[in-house]
Amino acid sequence: MPDLRSLLAPRSVAVVGASDDIRTIRGRLLKVMLERGFQGAIYPVNRKLGEVQGLRAYPTLADVPERPDLAIVCTPADSVPGILEECGAAGISGALVIASGFAEESGGKGLDLQRRMLGIAQRYDMAVCGPNSTGFLNTFDALAACFSPTVENPSVALEPSASSGRRVGVVSQSGGFTFAFLSRTQQRPIAYSYMVSSGNEGCLQGVDYVDFMLDDARTDLFLLYMEGVKDAQRFVSVATKAADAAKPLIVLKAGRSEVARRAAASHTGSMSGEAEAYRALFREYGIVEADEIDEMIAIANTFSFCDLPAGHRVGVVSASGGGAVLMSDSLSAAGLDLLPFDAATMAEIKSFLPTYGSAQNPVDVTANAIRDVGYARIIDIVRRCETVDMVVVVGSLAYEYGIEKDREALLALDVKRGKPVVFCTYSSSSPRAIELFARVGIPVYTSMTHCAKGLRALADYSAFQRRWKRDRDTLVRGERGAPSSRLAAAGPVLCEADAKDVLAEYGVPRIAEALVQSADEAVSTARSIGYPVAIKAQSPDLLHKTEAGAVVLHLDSDDAVRRAYADVAARLPAPAQASFRGMLVQKMAAPGVEVIAGINRDPQLGPMLVVGLGGVLVELMRDFVTTPVPVTEARALELLRGLRGARIFDGLRGKPPADIEALAALVAKLSRFAADNAEGIEEIDLNPIIVHERGLSVVDALIVKCAKDQASGTPTEKRDAHTV
Repeated sequence: MPDLRSLLAPRSVAVVGASDDIRTIRGRLLKVMLERGFQGAIYPVNRKLGEVQGLRAYPTLADVPERPDLAIVCTPADSVPGILEECGAAGISGALVIASGFAEESGGKGLDLQRRMLGIAQRYDMAVCGPNSTGFLNTFDALAACFSPTVENPSVALEPSASSGRRVGVVSQSGGFTFAFLSRTQQRPIAYSYMVSSGNEGCLQGVDYVDFMLDDARTDLFLLYMEGVKDAQRFVSVATKAADAAKPLIVLKAGRSEVARRAAASHTGSMSGEAEAYRALFREYGIVEADEIDEMIAIANTFSFCDLPAGHRVGVVSASGGGAVLMSDSLSAAGLDLLPFDAATMAEIKSFLPTYGSAQNPVDVTANAIRDVGYARIIDIVRRCETVDMVVVVGSLAYEYGIEKDREALLALDVKRGKPVVFCTYSSSSPRAIELFARVGIPVYTSMTHCAKGLRALADYSAFQRRWKRDRDTLVRGERGAPSSRLAAAGPVLCEADAKDVLAEYGVPRIAEALVQSADEAVSTARSIGYPVAIKAQSPDLLHKTEAGAVVLHLDSDDAVRRAYADVAARLPAPAQASFRGMLVQKMAAPGVEVIAGINRDPQLGPMLVVGLGGVLVELMRDFVTTPVPVTEARALELLRGLRGARIFDGLRGKPPADIEALAALVAKLSRFAADNAEGIEEIDLNPIIVHERGLSVVDALIVKCAKDQASGTPTEKRDAHTV
């Protein structure tokens, strides 16, 4: 991995293709750099001009009087590989490629150019951003190496007038979105560190910039707009590093809607698509997912100011009865808890409320009480309550005089530490009021929904950090076992009997059953394991046995077994007859809760565990959870308890409870098998699993191996292009 310091924090910069014409990207980029006040040396490179925008220009990179750290390449796509060769030969270790016309274009020429770029970057160990990038911003050095209209606008400040002291890093595959965050937070006290348009990510991935910022240690949280992951292992490595540092990644993942699902052999394969896989990966590594830019900003606002809370309990203080009700609705919709205050808290609040106020949670303090006693005293009372982890204040910030009056008392509360305190205004917001609150450590929101989502993200991340400390070693450093030799020796599809043989090596329990080759053997086995039994034909060409008529259930006599054996054998289609492995005679499972579990290989993220409530409506109800492998039993139990219908495991309408702990143990074993054999598995289906009051029965199983040409996916290339 090249050192990104020469790219993002250079001491000197060469602009190859720099122009006097500020109507072009080549001219605007140099103009923005000069106007934003970068103090390092800037060397325009132009074959025709001796001076560009008041700076001496040089015909080639070789003519520049010193070796610059960074070369910004503003020339057409065809010339880029040659210029990168010049950079490498000259020892220039950082390059920013602005041009489009690479893999985002249709046809093979652009893709070939991008591959040549990658080869050059790897040969010279060069940090190359782009191509098809709008540039980057380094606020520490006032280096605006971009042509963004936002950054070009002199009225847009790169630093807020007040902030929490925490800084936000931005990485975006969309050039247009990169600097939109700066534009949309001009009235918010959010301070940025680096903002990077990663472009096509032909050489460096988005997470490489996050990794640099983590090492740089001056960035506290991250905003990422991403369209895909090219290297799942690298992504997980950086996500792990961020989790270890307790620095949240707030992600907007584009392309989450699924117009069509890929064809899958198993039920679990059709259940869990790309969106579920990404969402599962994000959840397990504490990545905060947002739905749109303003939500990302609201969440960043929360994390910028607030310490992590102990739980999800919120106390609401409002100057308006309507504001209290609406805020409570938003918090409840976000999954946060509003518990009653204890008696001492309510009594203290009542001491200064008018008779028409309410001391319950939410507190309707009334505008009169706010005017008389100020916000600080009420916040202090509610913050000390044992049933409160976070405090939301609702009021008007149309004017700042009330905040000015209460400023010293707010400072004395020291809200920057301990239980978070936030403010949501139902009126227009005075910039001065927002600034005053920022200086005492309180973030301000103009949307109740965004305020609630920010607090929910904060509370969830706090819970994640507690879980991360418990499960990290299993996820990150857990030893991987050797791949199964039996799996490796098997054909591309393992029918039920063969799949269970392989899984038994990992402790996956088997119901009483045996593979037989004749009707007489079937009868003998049925007598041995006890009636009633089922007969199932076994062939890798019978992926869905029931639909093929290859299963007969509830057989309770020798004659019934003989007839079923003959009938199933006669019904087998020709391919199944050719690959016939025998008949599985299986003890009919006792009643219980029907569950489905399995593995689905995501082409980018690898094996994903899927587990949920089963039955004939499994794909319609879609009550399941997806997670990367492996998982611990404790984590498996948490995921199972998170199913919408999880109460069924506790026993409903007189039925006994189901052994959810046994199911969690099975899920952990299956996940370990998938982790050890990650390169060999396409799909696994355990369906159904019957969970009894004690123990469980794996009634059916299927394993589909991963063909070598399916082992890795190719991410969709960017289509958002610009020209130089």
